[in-house]
Amino acid sequence: MKICCAKSLHVGFLTVLTVAGAAGAGFWAGRLGDRATAESAPLLSIDATGSAIGEEFSLATGPVSDDAEGVFVLDHATGLLQCNVLYPRTSQFGAAFQVNVKESLPGGGKNSKYLMVTGAARFGASSNRGGGNCVVYVLDQSSGAYACYGVPFNPSAVNSRTPQMGMLVPLAVGQARQALDRDALR
Repeated sequence: MKICCAKSLHVGFLTVLTVAGAAGAGFWAGRLGDRATAESAPLLSIDATGSAIGEEFSLATGPVSDDAEGVFVLDHATGLLQCNVLYPRTSQFGAAFQVNVKESLPGGGKNSKYLMVTGAARFGASSNRGGGNCVVYVLDQSSGAYACYGVPFNPSAVNSRTPQMGMLVPLAVGQARQALDRDALR
């Protein structure tokens, strides 16, 4: 009887080893296949923007063309909004645009607090509103007034490494605080 049980135990042990080995081989074959697929798959293009609001400066990024990204810096004390565009082939800032937001957002004083974000827009090369793919929005927190600016960026200048300078183009203004007209609500 001892021989019969020992033989069953050996058969069971070999069965478990075979199943475990097959499962392990299948797992590693799948992992190696996933790696080959991942290495041959095309990279995805991810458009991302970011922004940071500080007490004295605001910072945001946005794609001004398919190949170049701009960094927007707003000085809260002076109202100066700057956009510098990094040329990917030179790894240097090749374009600079600016505007004073206090011209579009009256009422901002020395201690103005602003919020700033970027957005996407395609105006086309023939537009006088800017050829870039990006707009920047600025909100004066004290008054609730906001403005949108276009970037007059020429994408073909990136390939020729031609420097660009100019003014950000004021596109539109709005007011976040709306006075209620009670008579119109009746």
